Amino acid sequence: MNVKVSVVKLQEVLDLCYRFVSKHSTLPVLENIYIKGSIDTLVFRATDMEKYIDIEIPAQIDNEWAITVNAKTFTDIVKTITDEEVKLSIDDSSDTLLIKSSSDDFKIKWIPANEYVAVPEVVWGNNIKIDPNHFSKWVSKVDYAVTERNFSPVLTWVLMRVKKYWTTNKLVFVWTDSFRLSEYKIETQGSTDELDIIVPKMNIWDIKKVSDYFISKWWEVMQITFSDNLVSFSFTVGDIKILTTSLLIQWNFPDYENENIIPTQFNTKVVVDKNSIDLSIRKISILTRDINNFIDVSIDDKNMLITSGQTDKWEAKTNTSIYKEWENMNFGINWKYIQDFIKSCESKEILLNVVSPEKPIVLKDKDDSNYTYVVRPLVK
Repeated sequence: MNVKVSVVKLQEVLDLCYRFVSKHSTLPVLENIYIKGSIDTLVFRATDMEKYIDIEIPAQIDNEWAITVNAKTFTDIVKTITDEEVKLSIDDSSDTLLIKSSSDDFKIKWIPANEYVAVPEVVWGNNIKIDPNHFSKWVSKVDYAVTERNFSPVLTWVLMRVKKYWTTNKLVFVWTDSFRLSEYKIETQGSTDELDIIVPKMNIWDIKKVSDYFISKWWEVMQITFSDNLVSFSFTVGDIKILTTSLLIQWNFPDYENENIIPTQFNTKVVVDKNSIDLSIRKISILTRDINNFIDVSIDDKNMLITSGQTDKWEAKTNTSIYKEWENMNFGINWKYIQDFIKSCESKEILLNVVSPEKPIVLKDKDDSNYTYVVRPLVK
């Protein structure tokens, strides 16, 4: 087997595959990338047994073959090559992959491809199409609301829900760590049944990196296919085909669409400049960041007073102008949770919707009705 491949394209493919390789597996083959040559296509696959990636690029192949090689070693080698093209060939007598450029010769031992894990196929399912820019945006907006370590496994996963809103289907993403919750909605193309699935957070994050690559190539549609135990995300970037697949968790996500989790009836509504409240929080956080991140918020007709609360060592307060409707309000909250939300907002103003000091507070990006963030207040 001899094949010439663009070095840039090969680097991009290996960078994507490496995200899906198992980093600490007891099975050496899972630390490898599967490579298959067949007629006019070169196929690359990687998996950690929870998420999978399959990439096809065009190539002139003189005979069919398949091997697996160590992902890190292969990726690191290709990154050092400065030629425009690199030649790959197999030496069956020594079980090695030969990597040759104008000035380099590398040999890597391979493991037979028949020891590799098959990529599961979503043979039946619902299909929708979305804008990858929206997909990447929602991951960036809501991923801070998921903790990596939690007493409940479901709180380290993301809910993906296809739901009908009037005449439009939307794909709804929900993440929570039980103290706060983020929800983001994306309009979809095509039709599918309403459904709920739960996907690991880290799988979603790695799939986002594939989506970011897709966006960088100026392509505008990605397809998502659902089945009972799998979800796949497929992309076509010019002559490159990419399929990522994730296992689903069989679990019931907490029922969050009720007044106790996301209130819809409020006693106070506030519009505040994003930068102003961010500065106020940063001032008060100097005194509370090493304790419990607590701030006390008091809202009157024209101002929001933020204080540290009185301690035996210090006390601080600062004021910012607001626009308010209805009642005055006072509540305690974790300032870090508010700052996380502020960082994810794109508009200049944010909305705070409050029921009472004991009920969850609903925050909105003023110019993005699809984005909802809910925080539980702190008891003073």
